[in-house]
Amino acid sequence: MPFVLASTPAVAQLPSNSLPAYITDQRVLVGHFRYKESEGGLTIDVRLGADHRASYRITEGPEACDFIVAEGVWTYEAGTIHIHNQPGPVRLDPVGAPVRDPAVALSVTVRLPDGAPAQGLGVTWKDAGGLYAMADGRHVVSANETLGAREVYLLRLADRKVLQTIAVRPGGPNSFRFTYHPSDQEPFDIPAIALDPEAQVLEVEVGTSYVRLSRVPD
Repeated sequence: MPFVLASTPAVAQLPSNSLPAYITDQRVLVGHFRYKESEGGLTIDVRLGADHRASYRITEGPEACDFIVAEGVWTYEAGTIHIHNQPGPVRLDPVGAPVRDPAVALSVTVRLPDGAPAQGLGVTWKDAGGLYAMADGRHVVSANETLGAREVYLLRLADRKVLQTIAVRPGGPNSFRFTYHPSDQEPFDIPAIALDPEAQVLEVEVGTSYVRLSRVPD
């Protein structure tokens, strides 16, 4: 699921320059943490349960309308708390044999089993200069561009999981088609850090920024 705020809180930092506190016992992380704007009604709630269940919720306005709700589990690794879900299997199935298309340098087309364009996928390769999101389930490199890659990677954008490695060679097949069988849920992973050994304050990612949440009674 995307995490993009129309407006980020005034206390947000971009990028974060904070360092995580040294936590010796993960049980101190259990609790309810909140940030609330004095104006605008933006509230961010994070709950970390003793059973390692977690929730991340952003509400807006006087009616506290849900803007983002994410429920999953939390884990702690190398000083970072990860609030994430556990999506099921995902796979790509080739559709027919790849062919040579002289009109392009590369063409990758991905559809769902019902024929609709696949969403949330991207392609990249060595020295590509970035990760290219597929538009309407397709990515094309024009014939007048030099691909210069032996392998092209087809990824799920949400977690950068490589779903397929496509071998490309000069003069060989350059047009590839796949059927996408997505997970039962889109993956997410929201990082946070404790800023003190008692975990009274967490710094949590919100969109492309970070906000400090204070511990509150449940």
